[in-house]
Amino acid sequence: MRARDERIEELIIAAVADELTPLERVELDELRAVHPWIDDEIASLRGVAERVSIEGEGWRELPVSAALRERVLGASGVASSDGDGSRPAAPSAARRGFAPLLAAACLVIGVVTGAGIASLAASDPGPSVAEPAPTGPVGTLGAIEPVTMRADPGIDVDADVIAHTWGTEALLEIEGLAVGETYAVVFVGADGTEYSAGEMLGSEVPIVCRLNAALLREDAVRMEIRDAGSDVVAGAKLPAA
Repeated sequence: MRARDERIEELIIAAVADELTPLERVELDELRAVHPWIDDEIASLRGVAERVSIEGEGWRELPVSAALRERVLGASGVASSDGDGSRPAAPSAARRGFAPLLAAACLVIGVVTGAGIASLAASDPGPSVAEPAPTGPVGTLGAIEPVTMRADPGIDVDADVIAHTWGTEALLEIEGLAVGETYAVVFVGADGTEYSAGEMLGSEVPIVCRLNAALLREDAVRMEIRDAGSDVVAGAKLPAA
C-alpha cells in the first residue's frame, strides 16, 4: 500500500505540473474514478501555484530536508520512498519544483493528501500518542494563559494568550462588536510601544480568531481591542512573565 500511496502523490504533482504522460493520464483517470478527492487536491494545488506565480518569481527549486518530508508525509498518512524500486525514474525539474509546494501546501492549507490517502494507509495506522499541552507559570512557551478583559457594555470577550519564541499569540472569542466596523488588536510593551496583532470586522455571529504580535510575552504588559477611532473597547493588564 505504501508504494501505491506514493505513486498517487507523484501523479498529483505531475498533473499540477502538466507533465503527465499519456499512460499516466490513463492511470490517474482510473484512480480518480475510485478516489474523487484527487480532483479536489489537484485543484487546490493549482490554486496555490497560481497565487505563487502572481508574485512574479515563478517556481524555484528549494531544498526540502528529509526530516521535513518525513514529518509532512507521515502526518498526512503518505509513506515516503521505501527503496523498493517501485517509483519511476528520477522526476523532471518541473516535478521536483512542485515537491516543496506539496510539503508547504500540506502544512499550510491541508491539501495534496487529505483524508483520501489517510484512508488508504488506515490498514497500518501505527501508534498514536497525544502530547500533553504545555503548562507552567506565566510566560511558559506554548502554555495557554487565560486573560480577563474589561469590555464596554454589550461586548463579551473570552481571551487567552500564548508565549512563543517569535512573539505573543492572542486567542479571542468575541461577541457584541458593531457589525461591519473595523477593530484592531494591539499589544503594548513595557516601554509603551504598541505592537499590532491584526484587525477584524464586527460580526453578527461570535468571532473566534487567533492573532499574533511580534512582541515577546515577557515584554508585553497590556492587550487591547480598539475601534476605528483608536478607542479601547476591551483591554486587560497582563501579569508579569
